[in-house]
Amino acid sequence: MRRAATAVAMAGLLTAACASQGSPAPASAPPPVADAGKIDMCTILTDPELTSLGAQPNTRKSFNNSGVIGCRWQGKSYTLSMERANSTLAGYRARRNDASFINFADNTVNGRAGSHFGVDKSGSQCAQLMDGGSAALAVSVAVPRTAASAAVDPCAEALRIAQMIEPRLPKLS
Repeated sequence: MRRAATAVAMAGLLTAACASQGSPAPASAPPPVADAGKIDMCTILTDPELTSLGAQPNTRKSFNNSGVIGCRWQGKSYTLSMERANSTLAGYRARRNDASFINFADNTVNGRAGSHFGVDKSGSQCAQLMDGGSAALAVSVAVPRTAASAAVDPCAEALRIAQMIEPRLPKLS
C-alpha cells in the first residue's frame, strides 16, 4: 500500500508523509464555498458518510505536500484520499501524456468537467479529478492487492465518491 501511495505522490496527488489531523470531522456536511481553492477536502464528507463508504474516520491523516492539501483514511477494502491540488484540471489535462499517468481519460462528474487516471500499472489505484476552477479537486482510491479487495474497482469507486461530494462544490461560471 505504501508503494501505491508513493506512486500517487509522484503524480502530484498524494503524499506518503502525512501528519495526524487533530480535530474531528464536523457532524454535518459543510456548506458550499465560493472559491474551490479554499475547500477543505478533509471535512467535505461527514464521519457517518465516511463510515458508509467503508473508511474509518479515526484513521484520518492530513497532508500538505507542495500545495497538495488533503486527507487519507484507511478502510477495510481500500485507502481513500481526497485533496485539493495546486494545479487546475486544465493543468493536469495538459500533462495527460506524462508517464506517471496511466489510462488518463476525460469524463464528467454530475456534469462537472473531470478526468481520471491510474498511477499503478496493476490498476490498483485510481484518481478522479474534478474542475474546481482555481484548483483541481481529487478523490483517489487505492486497493491492496488481495483477493478480498479484488471486487473493488478503484476508478468506479473514486467516481462514485466524487459524485457524492460534487453537489457541495461551488458552481463554476
